[in-house]
Amino acid sequence: MPVVFCKPDALQGPHSTVGGRRAAGFFAALAAQCAGDGPESLVEPWRTGAERAAIQIAERARTEEGFRGTLVGPECAAERLRQAGRLLWSGPEPTWGVLRRAVRQLGFEVEAERRLILGKRGVEAVYAGATTTVQFGRVRAELVDYLASDPIEVWLLSGRQAACALQWWKTYVRHMLLDCEPGEYLLRNLVHVCDGPDAGYLAGLVRG
Repeated sequence: MPVVFCKPDALQGPHSTVGGRRAAGFFAALAAQCAGDGPESLVEPWRTGAERAAIQIAERARTEEGFRGTLVGPECAAERLRQAGRLLWSGPEPTWGVLRRAVRQLGFEVEAERRLILGKRGVEAVYAGATTTVQFGRVRAELVDYLASDPIEVWLLSGRQAACALQWWKTYVRHMLLDCEPGEYLLRNLVHVCDGPDAGYLAGLVRG
């Protein structure tokens, strides 16, 4: 069972809301990825972020199983995402709602959820598999401080959809919903997708 957790900035702070037009672009770009249309089917200002996300997905798919897979009913998922985007207006939208709606349109259901505080020990458990990356090592202390004391929201998901859809979704969230400077490390990337020991740890907290 895949697990998603939303980080503090998805619930409060600078990323608690997102512009409706940007959210619509996010839905459209993710729909294009699902349908295999590619970012060229989009218009600016959404195309650039979508192109960066698609490039990252293609690169990571070469070495990471989690990014590879065949979607269940790709055209259906794409159309549902497009329809969700058409319902948005230009004003601010709660980021939590945009994320939740996208997960459902992709074909997942939230079976259980809980808002909780991880603490330093919990952060270490969730990110235990990332300790070997150089990039993670540079930001480890900051990440622990950032996640340890603020509430996160954890969703346990079910559904027939391929797990790669969640990795695509996460990548587009990072590139299309979050303002950042060029080259900035996306520490506050709003969401994390879990499917290994970290998922089991978080699922145990939700169910316990």
